[in-house]
Amino acid sequence: MDMDMATLEEVRGEMEKDELDYPALATLYGATALPHLQALVVEDDPRIASKAAYLAGLIAGPTSAEVVTLAAQSGHDVVRVAAAAAFALLPTESALVVAGQLLADGDPGVRARAAKSAVTINHPSLVVKLQAMATQDPEPFVRELALQMISSPP
Repeated sequence: MDMDMATLEEVRGEMEKDELDYPALATLYGATALPHLQALVVEDDPRIASKAAYLAGLIAGPTSAEVVTLAAQSGHDVVRVAAAAAFALLPTESALVVAGQLLADGDPGVRARAAKSAVTINHPSLVVKLQAMATQDPEPFVRELALQMISSPP
């Protein structure tokens, strides 16, 4: 199979598997998969969309940020969690836009995952948001996690 001409169905087939080797898929498909990954994020299958969002971040191609941004706007929390994991893989400017949105997400699990990614970027604007989360987040476990992330970054 020629990966330069990967089809949507081939990419979907990979995303449907239970266990994915994301680094291998990123190498195998590269940026040619990004339009297909974007299509999968837009479809209403959260299991596939979440995997597609993360792979798009890992590929780090010219439209990776668009795919992750779309995932961050999903109605499914599992897709937004994947976007929260993926934004740390994007260039800083793109990551900051998605990070700000996901750190303020309505779902505490999304905010928690976004906090873990935000600390790896270590940008002053995100540190300020993490400090605010540590004192103001409505969920105690998110406040505690944000405090941990600030106190001892990974």
